[in-house]
Amino acid sequence: MKEDILAVYKKFEINNLNMFFDDLIEYVNKYYTVFSKYISLDYLDAITRLDSTSLILGHSDDNFEIAIPFYTNKVIEGLNEEELSNQVSSLIWDLSAYMTEELCPSCNDSNLRLTTMVSREDTLVKFCDECLYTGIRNERVEIEEDLVPAPKKKVEEYLRGK
Repeated sequence: MKEDILAVYKKFEINNLNMFFDDLIEYVNKYYTVFSKYISLDYLDAITRLDSTSLILGHSDDNFEIAIPFYTNKVIEGLNEEELSNQVSSLIWDLSAYMTEELCPSCNDSNLRLTTMVSREDTLVKFCDECLYTGIRNERVEIEEDLVPAPKKKVEEYLRGK
């Protein structure tokens, strides 16, 4: 498991996020049973169906050119299955959940990401990584189910409507 993720990380290129992302999804599919011990099944099932061509990748405040070597070192230093599963799951989120320029209205500490609910991909949900704020049509709402990165077409609709 560790050798496989190190091989994926080694192939990271900032100018080829699609291939890197698809390799991460392939890795999750390969180790699905391990991930299923630590990641919500609804979220896991949703991310295993993601495809780089249906998303806008890398639009966040994360510096992946620094993050990937950091993650690589963490794996080399020794992560258990749970830590590795969480690391990969977080990386997939950071790469694929489109970050807006809009500051969270609740905490004012982070920009909002564009997501959808697992069961309702037609509804755009703004989400804050810091305080877990969720909003639909600029109104705070409580959402119990898992959120997944908004597909490219929903992000493009949002950007056109700005």
